[in-house]
Amino acid sequence: MRASIVVLLALLVLAAGTQHGHGRDHAHGLRHRHALEVEVVTVTDVVYHTVTVVASSTAPPYKPNVCCKPRASLTSHNFPQLKTLSAAQSTSVPGNGSYPYQPIVAVANSASVKNSCSYAVYVTSEGHSSCGPGAENELIAAYSTYTEKLRKCETGGISLKISKSQDMGNPMQFEYSVWTDEPTVSYDISYLNCMNGNDLSACAGHDGGIQASAGDDSCPAYHCIANEMCDKQAYVVAEFDYKPGAPVGACAVDKGIAFELCAGNH
Repeated sequence: MRASIVVLLALLVLAAGTQHGHGRDHAHGLRHRHALEVEVVTVTDVVYHTVTVVASSTAPPYKPNVCCKPRASLTSHNFPQLKTLSAAQSTSVPGNGSYPYQPIVAVANSASVKNSCSYAVYVTSEGHSSCGPGAENELIAAYSTYTEKLRKCETGGISLKISKSQDMGNPMQFEYSVWTDEPTVSYDISYLNCMNGNDLSACAGHDGGIQASAGDDSCPAYHCIANEMCDKQAYVVAEFDYKPGAPVGACAVDKGIAFELCAGNH
């Protein structure tokens, strides 16, 4: 029976070789390649069924295919944990890390200016008419704090202008803007209206250091060292010279934001 199968296969292959010669053009060859594949499948099918019919009773016992065992649980691998990633990302936020000053406490839904200087300053809370009224030339005594509710504006934001004089000359600016489409507030420090070239001595509170932060440790904090240029943590060039990494933080409104003058005087 097995000899008959071998002879049958030989005859079929010989016939196929005679009918489908190698001297054909490419397109013709492709068409016949398909036909040859069909014929081979047919022959294989015949052999398969024939072998099945005469299967030996001495065939080795069936063994499960070890390739299909379930893979080990993912928990056995050392994948990074989400908390680890979050902690690593938080250290890349501008201003976060080791604080040069004692952290300030923000008031929920408010902006506050803590005057830790040994001298009084004045504040004007200025913005578009849509922002509503704000403080004007209001005194902030030494070692006291000014606080206002965060104000939302239809246009622009709020500038808390701080000056050593009541005429509001050369004001240091703490700026914030409540977003119109979600409960977020952005904030920054600006020396643009009080600096003279690289000289920041006219800026209120800079002689003791300046800081800005929000009431959530995951939000950015900014620190300016006393009597030093602060070109990375604050605005000393308009629009940050259109470079990436502008020192503008953002946080949830309900966390509040806080600024401090003479932050090193503790």
